[in-house]
Amino acid sequence: MESNPTATPRTASSTVPLRIRTAATPADWQIAHGLLDEEHLLGAGREAGDRLCQFIVQEDEIVAVLVWCAAAWHLQDRDTMIGWDPVTRSQRLKLVVQLRRFLVPGKSRRPNLASQCLGLALRELPARWHAEHGYRPLMAESFSDPESHHGTVYKVTNWTCAGDTKGFSQDHTDYYLPNDRPKKLWLKPLDKNACVLLCAPEVPDDCQAGLTGGGGARSPLKVGQLKTLRDAFLEVPDPRRPQSRRHPLSAMLTLLALGLLMGGRDMKNIWRRVAKLDAGQRAAIGLKVRHKESGRLKMPGYDALNDLMNKIDPKAYAAALTGWLQANSGILPRSLAIDGKSIGDGKCGMIITLCRHEDGRPVAMIPATGKKEDSEASEARALLADPQVRLENALVTADPLHNKEPTLRVVIEKGGDYLIGTKGNTSKRLDTVEKALQDTPFLT
Repeated sequence: MESNPTATPRTASSTVPLRIRTAATPADWQIAHGLLDEEHLLGAGREAGDRLCQFIVQEDEIVAVLVWCAAAWHLQDRDTMIGWDPVTRSQRLKLVVQLRRFLVPGKSRRPNLASQCLGLALRELPARWHAEHGYRPLMAESFSDPESHHGTVYKVTNWTCAGDTKGFSQDHTDYYLPNDRPKKLWLKPLDKNACVLLCAPEVPDDCQAGLTGGGGARSPLKVGQLKTLRDAFLEVPDPRRPQSRRHPLSAMLTLLALGLLMGGRDMKNIWRRVAKLDAGQRAAIGLKVRHKESGRLKMPGYDALNDLMNKIDPKAYAAALTGWLQANSGILPRSLAIDGKSIGDGKCGMIITLCRHEDGRPVAMIPATGKKEDSEASEARALLADPQVRLENALVTADPLHNKEPTLRVVIEKGGDYLIGTKGNTSKRLDTVEKALQDTPFLT
């Protein structure tokens, strides 16, 4: 790496090739900050975390300065595009780097120079970042202010506009303050499989040093709770053929339950959430098979979990899970909601869940095929009537699908209250409700 690049710009011929010099000394960084303070609209600012400065040089003239640093902690559109949950983001955020500042000094500007400089910088960035910090980044992010420019340089260098920020900025006290100036968020993969790798169970070897610990466990349950959840499934019959029982049934059923507890809405989403469990958590749920090379406990694949979900006795599975939820929840919270979600293509066509309003965590659940004789409405009523499910002093909410007298009677008889919507297509019921609420503050 060359250092001490001159900071005096002069006109350079466009036929002379562009070269990159990386800031290697405090003096180099002083030159970069000086140019940015003098000409950049936002000044030099202050970099966070690992950083890198690239000077694009033509002959001996600096024709561009690019400063890279740590990515923003939370960007909803970025995290959605990648497919990150909060824990994965916290552990892999260093694999995304932010283009903090990009400047082409006024005396050097000419058509296409900015895009040429940015393109060259991006091609060199992964290797230079790895040399500087010991790990290879997989994606870059940057922002543009719609009030000052249209992000053309990002468009021509194949960045993706992922959306708009919320219009907040971080101050020195680590609080986020509204600035009423949302920015355009731009993302640029530095690897053709960037999003896949950022969510994969394992990242490439040259990215490993960028992983960080902390950020909370990948599971909402502690190791001790995972063990009791596994024990709850020990008596569930195993429907698999003997030659297909590579992983213990109780461990696989625990993974399915954990995925539901973590908010999984379908089998693929469940698998993605549980695939990232750490070694201690994998051991706690009873996984036994290990990789030959690394010795790490292996996670069952998506197909294995999906096939099992279509073979198990859904009633036995739901009963075991509900028993564990009730045994570990004590008296249920006062505010509960009935919610139905599709959960696969087999016998267990959907899961009806009784969950807490404040965080959506399930406290009881039951499967349903979705057919007339086994519908969401009938199975929700059966779930509420289950002797294991306690409803005293609880307020149960549900959509109009469950506005049926037998269902509401179950809630009342078990000591709870209900708040249920109704629709205009049930005219007699709507008339009755309006008469009952007449002259009360509930009817407006």
